[in-house]
Amino acid sequence: MNNKINVLELELHNDTAKEAMQKVMDYMRTDPLNIVEFISSDSLLLSKDDEVLRDNIAQSDLVLTVEKSFLELAGVTDRRRLQEAENGLLLKMILHYFHKNRSRVFLLVESEEDRTRLKDYFEGYYSGIDIVGTEIVSKDSSMDDMILNCINGVEAECVISVLPSPLQEAFVVRNKILLNARLWLGLGKKMKLPLNKREKKPVRDFLIKLFLKREIEKEKQKRGNA
Repeated sequence: MNNKINVLELELHNDTAKEAMQKVMDYMRTDPLNIVEFISSDSLLLSKDDEVLRDNIAQSDLVLTVEKSFLELAGVTDRRRLQEAENGLLLKMILHYFHKNRSRVFLLVESEEDRTRLKDYFEGYYSGIDIVGTEIVSKDSSMDDMILNCINGVEAECVISVLPSPLQEAFVVRNKILLNARLWLGLGKKMKLPLNKREKKPVRDFLIKLFLKREIEKEKQKRGNA
């Protein structure tokens, strides 16, 4: 299996859930910080015209997607991979691992509403995960030092970010040397969390995917005519 796929100039790893999970477990046992990013429709769309965002994403150790449509548009036909993406299997496996091992996790959010939503979610579905802190990240870097001190002070093993792009990627790239955690798990603002039946996919997500499909077809035609 080809280990990487290219979607609108972004290279995504094409690992099976089992392969990617093994890497995540290895990251949780080693230093320094390893960065795992899940790419959503919003992130992909923004990165098309944002070279800095593309460069920041490229600095991740593992770039993944749970979007089945991304795999299909990139020409992936392996039924197991498509089914794993559709079911969000990898994220389920990661959160189950954190739950089983009582991992110390720090949450980064964009708003107080997100903070409450995430804390309620983990208490309801993965109570074994030890949420050692949460912080709201500002759009500039003015609060970075305070946030880093909080994360390092509670000896978090993993930082889970649900920040929007490009804020999420910019924060970890400029601070990765100073973060003492072992894993950065960038889920992004739009990630659908496993088991969370209250979350519904808005119509906007469907429209974004239609737009991306057209953009990818344009890129294929350009390459074909080159």
